[in-house]
Amino acid sequence: MTGARAAEAPPIDPPEGIATGGIATGGIAIDEESLLVHAPGATPLGAVEAALAAAGLTLGLDDLDAVRDRTVASWLAAGAPGAPDAWRDPVDHLVAGLDARLPSGERLEVRPAPRRAVGPDLIALFVGAGGRFGAIDRAWLRVHRDGARRPETSPFALDRDPPVSPEEEALLAAIERELAPR
Repeated sequence: MTGARAAEAPPIDPPEGIATGGIATGGIAIDEESLLVHAPGATPLGAVEAALAAAGLTLGLDDLDAVRDRTVASWLAAGAPGAPDAWRDPVDHLVAGLDARLPSGERLEVRPAPRRAVGPDLIALFVGAGGRFGAIDRAWLRVHRDGARRPETSPFALDRDPPVSPEEEALLAAIERELAPR
C-alpha cells in the first residue's frame, strides 16, 4: 500500500489470470474451476446472480429478492444477510479475497486464498463492520453449483453471536483510531 496506489481508482476490468474456463462480463469475472466470482463493490447482487445463473452457479442466497438491489459492498458491510450460514461448513467461506480502501485512503488487497492460509483474517474488518474500517472496492466471493447438495444444519451448538464485551468494544475502537486518516 503506497501513497501512489492510494490515489488510483480501482480497476474496472476483471483481474488478469482467470483460470481456463473463466467467464468475464460487465466487470464480473467467474472462475468456474475455483468456484469464485470477482465483482466490483458497486455491482448489484442481482447482476452478480444473473451472471452466475448463466454459468449454472449461485451465491446460494436465502432470499435474493430481499437483497437484489444492494451492492456487493453494502451487502458485505451489512454482514451479507441471506448468505449461507458459515457454521454449516466452517471450511467453506463466503469471501475469498477483497480490495478495500481504508479511511486513510490507502488500499488493502487480500488476494483470494483459503482463509487459514494467509495469516490474520483482515476480511473480518470489512464484512459486517458497516464500513467502519474501510470500503470494499472489489470482492472474490465463493459460489456453488446451482442445485448442489450442501449441509443444512451446523455441526456445532455454539452461541455464534455473543454480545460484544467492553474489552472487545475498546479493541475495535483502538483499531478504528489506528486506521483513521492522519
